[in-house]
Amino acid sequence: MKKKIILSLFVVTVLVLGGVVGTHYVQAQTEFSLFYGPDLAVGSSGQGVVELQGLLSELGYLHVPFGIPLGYFGPMTKSALQNYQSSIGVISTGYYGPITKEQMINVFRAKGWYTLLYPDKA
Repeated sequence: MKKKIILSLFVVTVLVLGGVVGTHYVQAQTEFSLFYGPDLAVGSSGQGVVELQGLLSELGYLHVPFGIPLGYFGPMTKSALQNYQSSIGVISTGYYGPITKEQMINVFRAKGWYTLLYPDKA
């Protein structure tokens, strides 16, 4: 749990210092589970979208212009997700559902990242 919070705070710090999100994001960060939360698609909004966008950004798939707030799943997020899906062998739909989550978990486990986010599920 401590590693998850530290990693979450690191991501938040990077996003805040980069001017992407405000500091109110820090508290909510640990309350959503990207891999085990609801499915996300165009039109979705909220904490899950912020986390997906942060992940896609960190992985180099999403480039949000300065001053554009995170939290809404629009065409830029869909395109970034489609590119990521293609890179991990998932049909490129732009829908963040069970198939993408399962393959993302497999990729994260293979890289050793999964245990940093979910040490109790490793």
